[in-house]
Amino acid sequence: MQFSKTLRSALWMVVLAAACAQAQGQAGKAASSAADSARAPQSAAELEQRLFAIVRSGDALQFLGYVPEDGVNLGRDAQHTTRDEIEDQLTHRTGLYCKLFDSACMTGAPAPCSYRELLTQSETVRTASTETTRNGVRQAILVAQVQNQKCGGAVLIDFIFNYHQGGWKLFSIP
Repeated sequence: MQFSKTLRSALWMVVLAAACAQAQGQAGKAASSAADSARAPQSAAELEQRLFAIVRSGDALQFLGYVPEDGVNLGRDAQHTTRDEIEDQLTHRTGLYCKLFDSACMTGAPAPCSYRELLTQSETVRTASTETTRNGVRQAILVAQVQNQKCGGAVLIDFIFNYHQGGWKLFSIP
């Protein structure tokens, strides 16, 4: 009988310790999640500042962090491009990488300019952002209006984001 009480007490101690550890783990996750969301931009204005800073700095890896697993629509025709294809372009410095970060690898006439060049070497740069809800999805539209004579005068750069699972993810780069 004494052995049974001792075993029962030990078992309760193990259960209680496991419950406490689980509660601490959940509290840690909640604190970590709160810290992550504190670092992640919550408003379109915060997103505007961060995204254009990423493009200005040429940080392809940070940019990739905004690309959702299901990909992004690119260009005027909204061609769907998978995340893997975008990662490949950013890694091999082709396609979207050139459009975003490196005028030297772009082709076309007149000489096209990357978004990075437009944002860092233009006479005038104005950025703006707005939020809307479309079909029940919170969206942020980021725009940069630049004036650059070398790159064709007045140019508009825009990005459309959807708010998904607590963070902004690219939806379209027209």
